[in-house]
Amino acid sequence: MLADGEFDKQVGDDGIEVWVTQMGGYMNMNTAFIDKENGIVAIVDPFDSKRWIDGLAEEGLHPTHLLYTHTHRDHVEGYSAMVSLAPNVEVWGHEEARVLGLIGHVVFKNVDFTNTWKNNPDSSIEWRLGSISLVVTHSPGHAPGHVTLHGHGVYHAGDLLFTNGMGRVDLPGSDPEAQWRSIKHAKSILESLPKDWRLIPGHRYDWIDGTTPDWVTVAEALEHNYALNSPNM
Repeated sequence: MLADGEFDKQVGDDGIEVWVTQMGGYMNMNTAFIDKENGIVAIVDPFDSKRWIDGLAEEGLHPTHLLYTHTHRDHVEGYSAMVSLAPNVEVWGHEEARVLGLIGHVVFKNVDFTNTWKNNPDSSIEWRLGSISLVVTHSPGHAPGHVTLHGHGVYHAGDLLFTNGMGRVDLPGSDPEAQWRSIKHAKSILESLPKDWRLIPGHRYDWIDGTTPDWVTVAEALEHNYALNSPNM
């Protein structure tokens, strides 16, 4: 189990490094996809920007892209500091995550995306840069414009799925019916992936045995996650 701000670093056969960490009081999980040959560092939902900057600098790297699953405040906590520390960084999110009408609610925070994905709910597009190739799936329900991303051995679920459950749907902008449709679509994606890939949740919560793992395998999620095994599926 990772300590707060500790990085797990794995290098795939394709040469892409995947760094995973958990940060903050809500144990937010962050994932970075790193193509060292092309100098690309794409971080999903960075929480503590200073620690990311410092950790990357130890290996001569710096953030080039921020990829946001959604714009709830806890997931974009590091946004303002990151654009200050890395002013040339590209900021990506789904077009429907531009929730200006919901910014007054404490759960949201404004993010000025430099680029957006525009695919329909329960559809996927490829995001490719250098040797990094990620599938971005529009998975609304927990929040407008929520996306998941998968590639290079990981499925980063954001708050669509946790290791043993799913994201809540009682917040402003939530849509329970859309959430179930998104989970049903996510299940079909997970069933198509190698079963030893890691499912990285948006937050680290308890697993079925009482432990609190940073991630579980796709096989474990498909077998034990209550949402993926709901009769509604």
